[in-house]
Parts: sequence; C-alpha cells; structure tokens
Amino acid sequence: MKITGVVSEYNPFHKGHEYQLKVAREKTACDGVVVVMSGNFVQRGEPAIIDKYRRAEAAIYGGADLVIELPVPFSFQNAEMFANAAVKELKKIPVSDLSFGCESEDVELLKSIASVQLSPRFGIDIKKEMDKGLSYPSALTNVVVSVLGTSSNDVIGSPNNVLAIEYIKSTIRHKLNCDFAPVKRIGKGHNDITVSGRYDSATAIRKNILSGSSEHINSLTEKSNQSIKSFYNEYNGFNNLNNYLDIIYYKILELGIDGLNNIYEVSEGLNNKIYENVFKHSNIDDFIMSLKSKRYTYSKLRRMLLNILLDIKKDDIKSFMLTDVTNYIKILAFNDIGRDIIRYAKSNGTAVINRYSDYNKNNINAEKSPLFKLTNKTTNIYYIPFEDRNINEEYKKNASYLNIITPR
Repeated sequence: MKITGVVSEYNPFHKGHEYQLKVAREKTACDGVVVVMSGNFVQRGEPAIIDKYRRAEAAIYGGADLVIELPVPFSFQNAEMFANAAVKELKKIPVSDLSFGCESEDVELLKSIASVQLSPRFGIDIKKEMDKGLSYPSALTNVVVSVLGTSSNDVIGSPNNVLAIEYIKSTIRHKLNCDFAPVKRIGKGHNDITVSGRYDSATAIRKNILSGSSEHINSLTEKSNQSIKSFYNEYNGFNNLNNYLDIIYYKILELGIDGLNNIYEVSEGLNNKIYENVFKHSNIDDFIMSLKSKRYTYSKLRRMLLNILLDIKKDDIKSFMLTDVTNYIKILAFNDIGRDIIRYAKSNGTAVINRYSDYNKNNINAEKSPLFKLTNKTTNIYYIPFEDRNINEEYKKNASYLNIITPR
C-alpha cells in the first residue's frame, strides 16, 4: 500500500488540519492516511483540552483513515524527541510518504538544515552558542545561519518548520525511506490568538474555548465541535495545565530541591528557583514567567512542569530511548481504509492494539510494560480535575471504528 503519514496533536482538530489532510492526500495520491497523534498530554507541555479518543474520531471525520497514539513520555517533550518517536511509530506501518504542515515548502532547504544538525560538528557548535547564555532555539539559528547563510534564518525560526526539519532528521536516523509532502500553512500564524472563524490557530481556538466564548465554532469541523460539546457535557469543563497548579506545587515540595534535579530537563540551579517560587503564584502562567530566562523558553518550562507533575525522570527518558519500548502500535480510531492499513502493518510484523485484550493476544505482558504503566498512570492523572472522573481507562476503552467514507 502507498500510505501517507502525518504527525499531530489536534488540540483540538480544526479546519486547518482538515485542509492539510486533504492536500496531503492529493499530493501523494496515497491509498490511505495514517496520523500519529499525541495522547492526553501534548508537545506544548499541557494536557489536551479534550481526551485523545474524541480528538482521534474528529480526525477520522476530517480526512484521516487511521489514528495511532504517540507514546508517552515523548508526546510532551521537545521537538527532536517528539519527532523521533513519531517517525518510529510511522515506520512500523511503514509509510511511504510523510506530510507535514510548515511555513516553507522548500524541501531542499529543509533537508539542508537537517543535514547541518546531523553533522559531527553540530553538537560542539551548539554548545558554544548556548555557553553564551542563549536559549536552544537562538543557538540553533546562529549555527544554521553560519553554515547556510541568512536565507535559512526565516525558515529555522518558524515553529512548524522546526518540526518539519526534525521529522526529516528522524527519517534519516531511522532509515525510513519515504518522500516528503510539505503543506504550506494557511490562515493565522502559529501563535496568533485572534479568532476570525476560518483557519485560526489552535492556540486561539483553545483560548476562546476556555474563555467560554463561542467565536471559535466556525474554525472547527462539525465533528470537532460535537466532540468538544460532548466532553464538556460529560465533565463540565475542559482541561489545561492551570488545573494542576496545586498538584504541581505538591510534587515540587515532595521532591525537594535535590529530587527536582532528577526530573527530566530540570537543570541544577533551576531546581532552586522552582522550589523558591512555590505558592507565590495563583496561576500557571505567572509561575512559569517567574522561572523564565534567555536560556529557558516558555514552552520548555511548561514541558518541565509537566514532567514534574507526571514524575518523568531523567533515568526514565534514558531507559525509554535506549530500548525499543514497544513493538506495537496503539490504535485510537480507524475507518474501513484504516482497517486495510492495520492488516498491512500486521503483514509487516507489527502487533496492533485495539483493546486491552490485544496485549495478551500479541504475547505482550502489559502489567510488566513500563510504557503501558506510564500511559495508564498519566491517563488517570489527566482526569483528576473533573467531577466525573475516569480511572484505568487504558484497561476499558477500545479503539473507535467509524463507518464513514474518507473525504477526498
């Protein structure tokens, strides 16, 4: 089969995502589209506004054929780790094309930037820049521009381009032989917070939803709107990192200054600052701004606090990265074409998990799997802020089969 892969958060699924899937299908003339999507916690360093199954179903209605879960803890780490894990999942199908939204469709320039980052000197050069007190994104820009010239400056500084470059790097690392089908972003900018009703950013849509406004409705697909209403009706609210501020404070106190040093991405020195700011702020944004500096971006600090909340340690990341933590794909939603893709993946030796009983069928001991245990724990934590809480959903919830025709 000719299958196109897409990496996503869909937090929430909107018309810009629907457009990307449509163009990706047209560009690649594929038999089907597989999306690997963050679960209940996403790469921006926050809980998804609604749960993973509802977002996956909206994606199927919006043009995907199969949605698989990007494993924790990589779904909420930096761009390099996020992309690396996503490509590993797509290789299990395997996909023949990789499509991504970006600000630049110059594939050759994106490949050149990826080559710079994969060169033997890159680690040395980036360290020199960061030793000047620069954040990683600023240091990265300086290194790339020094090699490729100023024409690369605008490309390397755009959020979606950064991820696109990481996807290309990851296909090289994992020897995934595929073509690239970039889809130029249309509409509002990545972090634009205004809502106009067409091709708005997910940031603006989330802000609008959380404020209780309805201006975002025309920015979303019909199914996505239904999913958001369904989640609200069931849980009487939406999720965001601010819901966990007191729990994060508790975790910081429990870990202590020394224990914070064991948490992934918390560096020595920052641990003291984190501890000193406990209880000084009534919302997560003010807490993050009290920690922010040139070296630590807002996004990195959000991911850091999420690692504290979910107890993701440096040793955990090393363990997951050094071992192939899963020889299976976890299905969230699929249609009839997706069912064909599942058969194709199985024919290539990949185990497929649609429900908990599938672990045993595939000779996988879920109870001894660090990945399953972490996924179940983080899913339980996801529901803490709500009145009608779910527990151990990973044991009970099956993938959603949707008997619909994929839009073309």
